[in-house]
Amino acid sequence: MANTARTRKTAAKSAAEEAPSETAATQADATPAASDAAPLEPPHIDEAPEPPAPNPYVTPTEVIPDEENLSDVILDDATGHPPANLDKVFVPLTPFGSTLQCTVRLVERTFLGPHRNPVTRLLQPKGAVVSESIAARIRERLNAQAARTGSNQ
Repeated sequence: MANTARTRKTAAKSAAEEAPSETAATQADATPAASDAAPLEPPHIDEAPEPPAPNPYVTPTEVIPDEENLSDVILDDATGHPPANLDKVFVPLTPFGSTLQCTVRLVERTFLGPHRNPVTRLLQPKGAVVSESIAARIRERLNAQAARTGSNQ
């Protein structure tokens, strides 16, 4: 019996010695797997998106001065003279739309203040999208200006 007890103790002792080595081997196997998953390169960072394209429409200038501050002279800013073709100053934005687009930069020369200082101010920027009523008011002024300069010559 003594022999049997020693055999059991030796078998239990050898089993206990083998168990830690098996768990150590399992941990050693797990460690390289974790390092394989670690990134070796810096993380990929996407570039910032491109800003949106500029709006092709110029904001309208819907404010026209009141009757007492209206100017007598409306000029094409590029030439410094009144627009040559009054029918081409405003063209339809779309074939069937009700908005019009200004084809030239219109400025007006006026006199402001108590000393009537000469001022050149923007009436409509080139490419401005305006309503039909605003375009009609400006056309009336351009036609009246053309009639005055035509009768003076």
